[in-house]
Parts: sequence; structure tokens; C-alpha cells
Amino acid sequence: MVHSMTGYGRAEKKGEGVSFTVEMRSVNHRFSEVAIRMPRELTALEDAVRKKVLSYVRRGRVDVFITMETEVSPSSLTVNWELARQYKEAAEKMGQMFDLDHQMSARELLLLPDVVEVGKEAVDSETYRELMLVAVEEAAAMLVAMRRKEGQALREDILGRINVMKRLVEELAVLAPKVAEAYRERIFARIEEYIQGRYDIDESRLLHEVAVFAERADISEEITRLRSHFSQFGQIADETEAIGRKLDFLVQECHREINTIGAKANHLEISQKVVILKAELEKVKEQVQNIE
Repeated sequence: MVHSMTGYGRAEKKGEGVSFTVEMRSVNHRFSEVAIRMPRELTALEDAVRKKVLSYVRRGRVDVFITMETEVSPSSLTVNWELARQYKEAAEKMGQMFDLDHQMSARELLLLPDVVEVGKEAVDSETYRELMLVAVEEAAAMLVAMRRKEGQALREDILGRINVMKRLVEELAVLAPKVAEAYRERIFARIEEYIQGRYDIDESRLLHEVAVFAERADISEEITRLRSHFSQFGQIADETEAIGRKLDFLVQECHREINTIGAKANHLEISQKVVILKAELEKVKEQVQNIE
């Protein structure tokens, strides 16, 4: 089945005192790559998130964004008692030296630099593993559903263009035998025009030249290979594994055969059809770049 490499997925999961929001965006990439942005306190779970995403996505770059909200932000307060004592003693000494009021309130002491440190308690990431991974899985499933839907549209477009190319190749197969005959008639006409009937034409030698040309201009092998490649497009499109690289290889092979036909066939109609074939194949190539 054809899957696009472009998609989006989002999921939210709520638990006791915590909620997770997971968003995923995927784009084209030659290989599989997962980039994750998540709260620092949950980084121990990053590898688990990556494995979960890769179980759904086989090719493409996926950006994963995870946010966590908690109802209560657990924190701790630490008092530097030694520093507070030094502040108090310094205030008393300063009051005595300069005859100042040296009485300090507890509130004033708490506001002095570095006396109090407020910090969040360490979060046990394992507590949130199950809930977060459920959100990741739901977002990944939505991403895959979108990639599958777009992939179906890509499949129809590509196979439609392959059918157009099949018809053009069959038309080439009809034209191919006429190339040598047209060349022979053209050579005869030019020679007769040149000698104006004064000399007999060595027809056996001329036919030999036409035969050599016909062998060089023979495109039957290229047509046979193109038929085979086009047939494989349909077969590969129904496979369940990632098929983008296979299709990309087939496009390259088709491009090589079409170029060879264009180089061999010294024929106006064939050249015109080769131009159309190249244009259709280029569109197929663009679409294949989006396939997983």
C-alpha cells in the first residue's frame, strides 16, 4: 500500500494531575529520522518515544513535540541558615559602628540574595511513561492515517500517468519498424536527386547501409524493458512494505530507456512521443519523491 511521507497527527491524554499533548509532523526524507522536543525532566523517555514512532513510520523525517501540564507544580524551599546568620551579624555590627537601627525582620532577611532557594522536586519520569506513550501512539496513528490517505491519491496519479506512458510506448512499437523503411526511401531519394538518373544505384550496398542503420536504430529492446518496468509499478504499489526507493529506482531505469530511444530513433514522430514520455516521467518522479 502506498503511503505518503507527509502528514500530521495530534493527541491529548489526561491522567491524575497531569495531561500530555503530542503533535507530529512528517516530511520527505531519504531515510527514517525522528526529532523529539519534550520537557527536560522527561528526557529519560526519549528513546521509548522514538521506538514507538518508528514502529509506525518506516521512512521520512518526523518532528515530535510533547508538552506536559501538571495541576500542582511540586517544589521545595531551601534556607541557607549560615548565610542568614552572617547577614544578621553584619547588620548588627553595621548598626553599632554607625549608630543605626540594626533590627531586621524575618521578611527582610528572607528577601536577601541567596538566603532562600526555591527549586522543583525531581520528577520521576517513569510515573508518566504509560500515559505519555499512549498519547504518542494515538498521534502516530493519526499521522499514519493521513499519510495513507495522501498515499492513495499519489498512487492513483502515478498509475494514471503510467497508463498514459504505456499507450505512448505501444504507439512507439508501431512506429519503430517504419524507421528503417523511411530511412531507405530518404536515402534513395537523395541519391537519385544527386545523380539525376545518370548512374545505376548499387541497391545491395544501399540495403546493407539501411540494415546497419536499422540495427543501430532498433528500439525493440528498450520498448520491452519499458513494458516490464511499467508492469512492476502496479505490482510494487500493492506491496505492504515501504516502496518509495523501489519506485525511485524504476523511475531511473525508465528514464534511461526513454533517453536511449530518443538517441536511437532518427524519426520525427518518435522524437515527439519521447518528449511527452519524458514530461510524464518527470511528473511521476516528483510524486515518487513523496512516497514512503
